[in-house]
Amino acid sequence: MQEQSKSNKNLFFSEPLQVGKLRVKNRVLLAPLAGVSDVPFRRVCQEQGAGLTYVEMLSATAIRYKNKRTFEMMVRHPSENLLGVQVTGSSAEDVAIAIEQLDALGFDTIDINMGCPVKKVTSAGCGSAILKDPHRVEKTVRLARQSTSLPLSAKIRLGFTREDVNVTDTVSRITLSAADMVTIHGRTRSESYSTPVDCSGVRLGIQSAISSACNSARPIPVTIGNGDIFDIGSARRMREETGCDGIMVSRGALGNPWVFREILEEQTYNPTFAEWHDLVLRHLDYHQAHCGNTPTAAALMRKHLLWYAKGYPGIKALRDTLNRIESLDVAREILKNFATTLAPETPRFVWCDVDGNANKYMYDPKYEMDRQLDRGVGDEDLTPATQEG
Repeated sequence: MQEQSKSNKNLFFSEPLQVGKLRVKNRVLLAPLAGVSDVPFRRVCQEQGAGLTYVEMLSATAIRYKNKRTFEMMVRHPSENLLGVQVTGSSAEDVAIAIEQLDALGFDTIDINMGCPVKKVTSAGCGSAILKDPHRVEKTVRLARQSTSLPLSAKIRLGFTREDVNVTDTVSRITLSAADMVTIHGRTRSESYSTPVDCSGVRLGIQSAISSACNSARPIPVTIGNGDIFDIGSARRMREETGCDGIMVSRGALGNPWVFREILEEQTYNPTFAEWHDLVLRHLDYHQAHCGNTPTAAALMRKHLLWYAKGYPGIKALRDTLNRIESLDVAREILKNFATTLAPETPRFVWCDVDGNANKYMYDPKYEMDRQLDRGVGDEDLTPATQEG
């Protein structure tokens, strides 16, 4: 476990993090979110301070068979100084072969996904399904370690179900297989977002990493806490209750990339409307540069616009119009018109109740995420028979 600087204990999250040979500028990471973590989204999160971001979860089978769409997802923007990639697979051998290929593509670190809960992923033996077989966990990391000299990590859950919590054994096996980092999401695969994150379970996993490393003379892997991190308060709670070396933000960044700034500055941060408007327009520009200005590009951007469209007076009508856009230019025009309705200094997520008291509204996008609709690695990515040549 890495120690924070004694010179300023109040800025723990801003301290650099050493992951194998990779030095990360701070301890606040962006999760590889399936269907979300594309180049434009990663760029805006990096601008707000995310220390490390990842290409979204990829299928080992798709990499092995050189699926065109999968390789397009690996594009890296010149501004991305550090970039990781995440892979999952239905066997340890498939993951190792994919990692050999990823190793040659210029990424800075590689993560093995053992936590994705999406049914179509787990039914193919990928994601959190790996947790059901402890020997496979160990073999997967061991073969992966042999396939790359890059910093290697694994992202896990506490177990497949609450009845089968095996986080201590899983983390021990990952540690003994020489992973440089382990990220622990504080839920099991079977638990929904409405179940509070279990920090005590994350702590047990971290303690297992420490004891396993000490008993075997292995290096202690960097430990990252994940789950329900939406602001500085929840980030501190994860750190204080688990002893993690850093945190990984997932849903908390959807429509709120300012969460990285808030956590790094360690104080509540609400962007003004002018700041909000500027960032949303910049995200649109990045999206157009990456995806073009087509109806398909507009459709891909809608979810981000709906996540952004929270926290200001009169924003429901904006959501209704943005939900139907077929052009990024139309989105810009809608936002321009909305900008005439609010003063630039209007803060986000603050309003007065009937008694005139100011309240903070913390938006949780879990209510708009449906596991059955999450893309994950698409069905076409999971079996060789349907791969593009």
